Amino acid sequence: MFPCYVSGKGMYATGQTWLFKTTVISVLESSGVGYDTRFHYYRQQYPDTDVSHLARMVCDPIEYYDKDWPEYLANKDPHKDEEEAVVDFVLLRDCQFQREAQGAIYCYDEAGFGSGINTMRFINAGKPIIGFYNCSIGNQGINLSNILQLKVVYPNLVTLVEYSSPGEISDQVIRWINKVSKHI
Repeated sequence: MFPCYVSGKGMYATGQTWLFKTTVISVLESSGVGYDTRFHYYRQQYPDTDVSHLARMVCDPIEYYDKDWPEYLANKDPHKDEEEAVVDFVLLRDCQFQREAQGAIYCYDEAGFGSGINTMRFINAGKPIIGFYNCSIGNQGINLSNILQLKVVYPNLVTLVEYSSPGEISDQVIRWINKVSKHI
C-alpha cells in the first residue's frame, strides 16, 4: 500500500475541499492501493469511528481532535503562548505525516500559503504529487497560473489534473498511485 499525504486548504476550508479530501480518503481505504498517513494515524486514536466520519474529522485542524493535544498544551513551554504551542504541535504531527508519505494528493481549489509551502516540501524531498484543480469554481483568490507552473517546472514530480466533479477523482488517484509506486 502506497502511503499518501492528502491535502488542500486547512483551517478555513469549505465543503469543496472537504468533499475532495473525504472522496480521496474513501477511495484509498476502499481500493487498498494506498492510505492517507493522517487518516491512518488517527484511525489508531479512533478505531471505532466510521470511515466517512473520521475522514471528515481529519480535514479539520488537528488540535480539534488529536487526543494528545490537551496534554501537550498543558505541558507546553511556559514562555510560549497557545498559538505558538499549536504551531509546534501541528508541525510535529504534520512532519511525521509527510515523512511517512511517499507522495502527495492535493486539492488546489482553495490553495493558500500553507498548500504552497507543503507542496514545495514534497518537491524538495523528491516525492511525487498529483494535484487537482477545478476551473469551473471561478476565481476564489487562487492564482491558477502558479499552480500550472508546478507541472512545467517539475514535470517529473508533479501531475496536474483538471476535474469538474468529484466522480472524476477516484480513477485518476488509483492510476497515479499504480504508476508512481512502480518507480519508488
